[in-house]
Amino acid sequence: MQYNYLKKYIISSYILIWALIIFVAGPASLIFHAPPVIMWVVRNLCAWSPTLLLLTCWKYFRPDETRICFIKRCFSGKVSLLYMLLSFGLTFVISILALFILSLIEGRQMMSYINFGTTALPLSIFLSFTSGPTGEELGWRGFMREEFNKKYAFLKSSVYQGLVWCFWHALLWVVDSDFTDLRAIPYVISNIVVITSITVLMNIFLERRNNLIYAVLLHFGFNIIYVFLDADILFFVILTILYMVITPIAVFIRNKTVKKTVGLI
Repeated sequence: MQYNYLKKYIISSYILIWALIIFVAGPASLIFHAPPVIMWVVRNLCAWSPTLLLLTCWKYFRPDETRICFIKRCFSGKVSLLYMLLSFGLTFVISILALFILSLIEGRQMMSYINFGTTALPLSIFLSFTSGPTGEELGWRGFMREEFNKKYAFLKSSVYQGLVWCFWHALLWVVDSDFTDLRAIPYVISNIVVITSITVLMNIFLERRNNLIYAVLLHFGFNIIYVFLDADILFFVILTILYMVITPIAVFIRNKTVKKTVGLI
């Protein structure tokens, strides 16, 4: 019998994140009124759930391989300083560009949209890096990417991965968002487009250099802005448009490169 390990993993990861949000994050915030740093640690626990689920229940998702072999393969690609800078810089610069365009439209200084809050800057950066960027990628771009790539070509596989990753955040759109009125509609659309686009960009990097460090840095380059961001829905609209322009260009360049490589073989 052919077992659908990917389906089991996706369903389990959704159940786990919903349970953590409802039974851990919710009470910590609403009942115990945990301070911001504690809530950040709780959010990091939620972010690590795809990887913790995968490694804890490994035999249910990949019974024909050891954890060590899998992890080694996920980080087997050559590490390049240039690729590391490009992977981090790509998403970071797109967010900065969106912020720049927003500042032009609204006639404000870019720094007026940045709020460093009460948490020390080094701690904020550390907690951001140890959240989704390091917590999610072994599950999503490690296990899930491999499983989808067995079934589908590059673009379809990437889109499916992006949608799974995107809707894994769905409950957070309700409980951890400032946009609870009609602005929720463009916010949700933005999440779907941007997260799916980022998945495509990640997979372009990973196709060339199969090392999750690039996915981690690309994820971190995207996340770090939002730790300090204080902007309304227009920012997310602009961000969505930028990703809708940049991602097809990246796919076009990727396809041209692949065709050229195949032609040389």
